[in-house]
Amino acid sequence: MYSYLSGILAEKSPTLITVDVNGIGFQLIVPISTSQKLPATGQKVKLLTHHVVREDAQILFGFATEEERSLFKLLLSVSGIGPKLAITILSGLGIEELKQAIVQGSVPALTAVSGIGRKTAERLIVELRERIVV
Repeated sequence: MYSYLSGILAEKSPTLITVDVNGIGFQLIVPISTSQKLPATGQKVKLLTHHVVREDAQILFGFATEEERSLFKLLLSVSGIGPKLAITILSGLGIEELKQAIVQGSVPALTAVSGIGRKTAERLIVELRERIVV
């Protein structure tokens, strides 16, 4: 399991980056909030990671803060939420906005995120309301 990667930011797009770690390019999927905090390409960067192993792929997800990574893992614990949808949720709502939406039971705020329907929003609220610390 990878905890973090530290190296040179080689490539950067809104949700996909490459970090050069001693000559090996690691591709990471990142939320928009992390992407906005990244330095320019060619600069040093350190990102916390979450490694997903599937039958057909190994995918690294990167985060600027522990809070982002923890919330990502919490989202993954909800039935029907996979890693890519969790990244979409983190990209669509700020961390505090997402926490408030879940704690307050705001279905409209959650369904405003692409890929989240009413049932998924309600499931997020039911399964995470007691586990979110605001």
